[in-house]
Amino acid sequence: MDRQPVPEERELSPRALPRFFVAPEVLKEGVLPSAVAHQVAHVLRLRSGDRICLLDGTGDAWIARLGERGQFRLIQQYPLTTEPPLEVVVLQALVRSEKLEQAIRLCVQGGVSAVWVAPSQRSVVKLEASKGRTRQERWQKIAAEEAELACRARLPQIRLFEYWWEAFEALPKPILVLDEWEHTRLLNALLREWQAADMASFQALALVVGPEGGFSPEERARMAQSESVYAVSLGARVLRTESAGFYALAQLWACWEDN
Repeated sequence: MDRQPVPEERELSPRALPRFFVAPEVLKEGVLPSAVAHQVAHVLRLRSGDRICLLDGTGDAWIARLGERGQFRLIQQYPLTTEPPLEVVVLQALVRSEKLEQAIRLCVQGGVSAVWVAPSQRSVVKLEASKGRTRQERWQKIAAEEAELACRARLPQIRLFEYWWEAFEALPKPILVLDEWEHTRLLNALLREWQAADMASFQALALVVGPEGGFSPEERARMAQSESVYAVSLGARVLRTESAGFYALAQLWACWEDN
């Protein structure tokens, strides 16, 4: 019987390969960081000759072929176009760890540029200052995992604030507060109004998500008096704090993509 020809190696896109964020200098050195090398070899069981995708965090993806002992060789560069058309920062009120981690995962999948975390008046959880850095590092690691999974071109940043108003006053405008106070508008209706105007003029915006018990009257009053702040509702159903931001992002991108 004649030997069958070995098919040529098929080209694979970054979406078809395991993906890892690395610093730009790693691409020059050609050696994976120890944590990535461990995951490649001992979790994914990849071997020399296999291919992975390295994300440099600046908008490009690189296909790399693995060598021995964590070494690699770059073989192809891809420009990624997976980032949304504007920057969105989500300010999430401090909630229990499992809820907050889920909110971060969903928001990063949903395309945010950053997730800021701060305690509001009705936040049940009180995070000790000594644990803040450790928690932020863990949340940033979770964001990296989700950004790799989503094939994000840029790595969203997670930031923990000690005070709510310090975070709120630093947000980009306009600010959309997901809460049910007087004169609340449906998010869809507000987005359609902006769409009819000129959504291309927006550079960034912010989404604000409260804790399980909602915002206090004092917080609502102060936010309502701030410039370019809109109270918006997501619709007839009440969502959990960990899923509200993601639901709002879905509505936001659906409107922006139609523009």
